[in-house]
Amino acid sequence: MSTSSGTRPAGLSSIRAGRTRLVWVVFFVAAGLLAFEIALMRVLLVASWHHFAFLVISVALLGFGASGTALVLLRRWLMPRAEGVLFLLALAGAASMPVCAGLTQLVPIEARFAPALLWRQVGCWVLYWLLSGIPFFIGASAIGLALMIARQDVPRIYGANLLGSAAGAVLGAAMMNVVPPEWLCMVTAATTAIGAVGLRPGRRRLLTGAWGTAAAIVVACLAFSPPRVREDPYKYRAYVKRLERQGLTERVEVAYGPRAVVEAYRGDVFHDLPFLSGGISPPSISVLLADGHLVGSVLNVSRLEDAAVMDRTVMAFPYALASPILDRPAGKPVPHSGRGDADSQLRVLLLGERGGTNVWLAKRHQAGAVYVVQPDLNVFAMLRGPLREQGGGVLDLPGVQTVAAEPRHFVEHAQEHFDLIQLVTLESSAAGSGGIGGLGQDHLLTIEGISACFRRLSDDGILTVTRGIQDPPRDNLKLLATFAAALRATGVKTPGRHFVIVRDYLAVCTMVKASPWTPEQIAQVRKACTERELTPVWFPGITPDELNQPDQLPGPPGIPGDWYHYAAASLFSDAATEFIDDWAFDIRPPTDDRPFFLDFCKLSSIGELKRAYGDLWLTRTELAFLFVLAAAAIVAVVGALLTLLPLLVLRDARRPGPGTRWARGRCVTVAYFAAIGLAYMLLEMTFLSRLTHWIGDPVTAAAVTISGFLLMSGLGSLTAQRLGDGQSLARDAALLWVPRLVLCLIVVGLMEQVLVGRLATLVGSLPYGFRCGAAFMAIAPVGYLMGFPMPCALARLGTACQPPQSGFADDAGAQPLVPWAWGVNGFASVMAVPIATAIGMTWGFHVVGSLAMLLYLVPVLLFSKLPS
Repeated sequence: MSTSSGTRPAGLSSIRAGRTRLVWVVFFVAAGLLAFEIALMRVLLVASWHHFAFLVISVALLGFGASGTALVLLRRWLMPRAEGVLFLLALAGAASMPVCAGLTQLVPIEARFAPALLWRQVGCWVLYWLLSGIPFFIGASAIGLALMIARQDVPRIYGANLLGSAAGAVLGAAMMNVVPPEWLCMVTAATTAIGAVGLRPGRRRLLTGAWGTAAAIVVACLAFSPPRVREDPYKYRAYVKRLERQGLTERVEVAYGPRAVVEAYRGDVFHDLPFLSGGISPPSISVLLADGHLVGSVLNVSRLEDAAVMDRTVMAFPYALASPILDRPAGKPVPHSGRGDADSQLRVLLLGERGGTNVWLAKRHQAGAVYVVQPDLNVFAMLRGPLREQGGGVLDLPGVQTVAAEPRHFVEHAQEHFDLIQLVTLESSAAGSGGIGGLGQDHLLTIEGISACFRRLSDDGILTVTRGIQDPPRDNLKLLATFAAALRATGVKTPGRHFVIVRDYLAVCTMVKASPWTPEQIAQVRKACTERELTPVWFPGITPDELNQPDQLPGPPGIPGDWYHYAAASLFSDAATEFIDDWAFDIRPPTDDRPFFLDFCKLSSIGELKRAYGDLWLTRTELAFLFVLAAAAIVAVVGALLTLLPLLVLRDARRPGPGTRWARGRCVTVAYFAAIGLAYMLLEMTFLSRLTHWIGDPVTAAAVTISGFLLMSGLGSLTAQRLGDGQSLARDAALLWVPRLVLCLIVVGLMEQVLVGRLATLVGSLPYGFRCGAAFMAIAPVGYLMGFPMPCALARLGTACQPPQSGFADDAGAQPLVPWAWGVNGFASVMAVPIATAIGMTWGFHVVGSLAMLLYLVPVLLFSKLPS
């Protein structure tokens, strides 16, 4: 790159950016990259069925690892041109964010895989992630190059990188409150571009040309493909948008937030009232969408009499058992004077209610107090604002109280007891085969979460959930197994005496009590089933002639009843464990350590599914776990290609050195850096799962976890640099204190794994902001200690005592091992993320955390054996 005089000195003395400018560019580029990482999670929540945090983190790490490899390969060409290249990288990183984000929306990715299009769909996903990784690669190259030219200011520049990353995490969470998802990348691009402003290399004409070219590329890309989020064609919003284009619906309002993008639509074509029995016309409704999913139906009524349609839903059945005043024919209106608690002592808790339909149902059955628990304030704002007139002000009916909280947090910390607790969050059709919903973590639908619900029941209270029918059954069976395990955890020996299960042709309604059902209540169950034409599945004392009537479903050959009855009888018996192990799908009860309720994939059943369904087996299995395994395989191949294999072209890396001593040093180096790369990310993913339960929101939890580990590890690294350079780390004293620090890390890590789980209830009672602060404080000790193994090992390899101009000279002793160290560490970090997810889904995150602690024993044993 030429200068105003036409030449460029070979050294670094011509770099015009001073210390402040270098800090400036690194801070804003790092902030833009982490904000882009969080924005990508938000876009994926809207576009697809999950935030894919594990893949987003893998792609970001892959970009950083590949950038390090590229800088090593091109270091001799880059260093004389560092000023101009750094400016162009910062500018290109900013421009690539909206450009690549726009290109990804042209890739037809889908969460449902068709066997005939499998490889095409896999190719689309790979292309999507490669395009998403380009901004990370370019931005990370800018940060890496700044560190290469920083000389004695490396700690200061490295600190700017970490502080910028922390600021980007805050920016990413904050901008989701006001910026539509499709425009988030423009905000991150602007943040990154501020970093390029801090550098002014070369002629003014060239500077203007670079800015103009970048702006032209962005404008052309936006003109060709305006900012948008391409939804999966199977999501409900894609259907609604088609209706909107036809003029059949209109969007009333939209609200943005870190939890979800909430939209309200109205139109005469909506009749999506869950589990409405046949023989009655669906009412006119409006709908609420969250991140493209249908989450609530709003009855367009203004009086209790107009909401009579709710009496014909399966959800109305528990009210026939919750209070003796409801002993009457189905569908008969209930008198209501509007005086609230004075009319009845029936107290109802609706966990996750969003549209108000179940509020109408509760009030029609004279519920004196109705608690509506919903974590997203935007949902309440919609029902009290633009949808108030259509919905009859349902949240302002007498006795109705709204609580903005996570359902799990509420049931753990509330003081009230309830006669009826309804798990509205599950009130939908069963999980579709081939869905990706199994990747979602739900801490309410765990043994611990259901146990907390039992503690909020009154002496004769009912916990109820209605879930769609699926063939073969899996959702409702996992619910039964979870409820039964929660009862057994309280000392119940015969859980079958606590269950009543009924169904129609659409859904299964499961009702559980902390106390056994009495004969009088069972008589009421039989009467209500007859009146409402529902099919009994299970209750104490059920007879074979009562099964599978009036609606019939398939069942085991030669055994009365359907598969649901057979599964209930097995799960309530002493053979429950054998039944769970033998069932074709994974129906093990979820726990806080393994909170994947909608994960049903069982690898041992794939062969049987292939034999039963042939080429269509993929449409009958659950893809969540298979998606993780496929992602791990693809990441392994791509990571090896981008971070390891390019290093083989280096003469430094191929050089045999002085016999076996160099080869032995290379093996020790590979083992050391692979272990700390795997351990770091495994522990970070463990904390991400645990702190999601603490904070309640996955995107905010990811922002706090990622930024917390970056910041504290950076402080640990800066401390390590102050404690000693390459010479001091080669001394005997350092051979003692470095392994001791890592042993301290292991002890602190093990202690925190226990404490984080036990403190969840205490932290959950705190306000939202305090929960985020508590999560950061939990990260701080272990994150700080995790910052020592990497810089100490690099210093021991001799990097700290090599002047920047020497690069990776052939006579640098252990210097040829540095490319291997960076490459292996980056590759291991990339691989650790899907590995942690797969282990967590199979055995739980306590295994992930324990494996991380075992891996940290490797640096304890090998630090003294590293070449120095």
